[in-house]
Amino acid sequence: MRDTLGRAALTLALGVGAIAGCADAAPELPSTLEAVAFDTLFEIGAASGAPHEVFQGVWDVELDGGGRMALLDLGGPAVHIYDAEGVHLASLDALGLEEGEMDDPTGIAWRAPGELAVWDPGSSWISTFRAAGSTVDFEARHRAFAFGETGFCVAGDRDYLSYYGFQDGNVVHEIGPQGPVRSFGPAPDVVGVEVLGAELREIAVEELTPSALLCTPAGVLDVGFVQSGIRLHDAEGSLQWSRSFVDFRPVVAYSPDGIGLGRAFDEGQGSHLLRSVVSWGPSAVLVQHELRRREIPDEGEVELLESRLIRLADGAEVDRTQEFPLVLAAEGRRLAVARAGAVPGVTVVEVR
Repeated sequence: MRDTLGRAALTLALGVGAIAGCADAAPELPSTLEAVAFDTLFEIGAASGAPHEVFQGVWDVELDGGGRMALLDLGGPAVHIYDAEGVHLASLDALGLEEGEMDDPTGIAWRAPGELAVWDPGSSWISTFRAAGSTVDFEARHRAFAFGETGFCVAGDRDYLSYYGFQDGNVVHEIGPQGPVRSFGPAPDVVGVEVLGAELREIAVEELTPSALLCTPAGVLDVGFVQSGIRLHDAEGSLQWSRSFVDFRPVVAYSPDGIGLGRAFDEGQGSHLLRSVVSWGPSAVLVQHELRRREIPDEGEVELLESRLIRLADGAEVDRTQEFPLVLAAEGRRLAVARAGAVPGVTVVEVR
């Protein structure tokens, strides 16, 4: 999924994306998305300047609860860290396979204020760094293996990845220093897979069943990247609830020639492609899908987002709108919002 529905396609569409994160207790936010007002705190991203000011694509953003913000830029790649006013503090930009280096990172998450985890499937490591003042130092790392697009979140010293596990058929896995600890969350059905041959069916299930992950105080939330399912498991993997989104148009698997795998989008109304899952206060989550009409949007095509507020206690949808900006990260009343326009960037706002 990475080559088409992952970083390449999202970058061509907007230059930004956000999938994973972690959340702590936070003040309540409005129970509706209608007429939510923001105060702008600062903006990051420019057409020219230093590497921490110019981004090829903002792939992930995380707020740590202590005022810091981490941003994963596709260019380099690099992870940049800023303070509560948007002042650049430090960057992780050493490329390679050694300790403290990165190859192809796709996920970041704060274990605690000042303690940043980086998931790097390119080198198959989850590394932890300590950010203090204007320095960021490598602390430790452990192995993790996954293929294709993956979700990532952490809860303290517990790390979770989403990928299709061939041996157990589950898509959510807790990864410890010695390897997988437990797996849960059976892979959802893939629409269209029944018409594919055995080999293509296996590829389709591997690519189209992983989910975005959000570690919440209630447990691990997973939301299908292209499927309609949303589930909450507790930290030990026990299912708390599972729901399907209503009025959902999935990406459909098909084979255009009997050899390769294709992905069909609804050209009229658009198919739902997950863009963001973030906490919305302590009792809800904000789930945002792009209504994609084709795999690679036409140049200048206006992006259409559908945003849903989901109650964390039972998965009920409490509000939905197509009039809300893309939120890349949330911590309390502070949100990191994707900045519209040709220059990738982030606007950090506070909900009034």
